[in-house]
Amino acid sequence: MLGKKPKLTINVLENIFLALVFGGIAPIFFFLAGWWGAYFFDPESQIPVFMLAGLGLGIIIDLLFLGKWIKLAYRIHPIILIAIYLFYSVGIFGFFMGVPVFNIVMGPLAGFYIGRKMGIEKINSEEKERIIHWTGLFTSFVLAMACLAALVLASSESTLAANINGMLHDMVGLKTTFDNQTLLILSALSGVGIVVAEYYLTQAVAKKAILL
Repeated sequence: MLGKKPKLTINVLENIFLALVFGGIAPIFFFLAGWWGAYFFDPESQIPVFMLAGLGLGIIIDLLFLGKWIKLAYRIHPIILIAIYLFYSVGIFGFFMGVPVFNIVMGPLAGFYIGRKMGIEKINSEEKERIIHWTGLFTSFVLAMACLAALVLASSESTLAANINGMLHDMVGLKTTFDNQTLLILSALSGVGIVVAEYYLTQAVAKKAILL
C-alpha cells in the first residue's frame, strides 16, 4: 500500500547499530588525524582545511567499504574488536574532558554486539555464560582505567574544589563546600559504583540480545 512505513525490525535496528559503530571509525580517526597533523605541517590557519580533508577521506572510505564491514561484522577478529572498543572509549573520555561517567554507555553496546554474535553462532549455554562473564569483566576494567585516569587528573588539579563548589553553587544553589580530599574520595566511590554497574549492564544487555 502506498504510504505504508517500513517497520523497524530488529534486523533494521541492528544494521543501523553496526553502521554507526563501524561507520564512525574512519571519519572520526581521519578528522582527528587531520586536526593534529595540521600542527606539524602547516600554520594553525590551515587546521580547518586539514580537518575537513580528513573527514572527507573517512566518508569516502565508508562509502567504499562500510557495506562489506557490516556483512562481516560478526566475523571480525577479537583483537580488532578490542581496538575498536578502546578507540571509542578514549574518544568519549576525551570528548567529555575526562569525566568517565559517560563511558558507561560502552558496556551495553558491547553487550548487545556480543549477544547478537552468540545468538547467530548458536553456541552452547556454558560457553555463552563464559563469554558474557569475560565481556563484562573487560568493559568494567576499561571503565575502571578511565575512572583511575580521571582521578589522577583530578588529584593534580589544585583548583578542583573551587571549580566543583562554584559549579554546584551556580547549578543547584548548594552552599556547602567540599575540600579536595573529600571530592577525591567521593569520586573514587562513584567510580567503584559505575564500574560495578558496567559489569552487570553489559551482561544484562548481552543476555537480552541473544534472544532477539
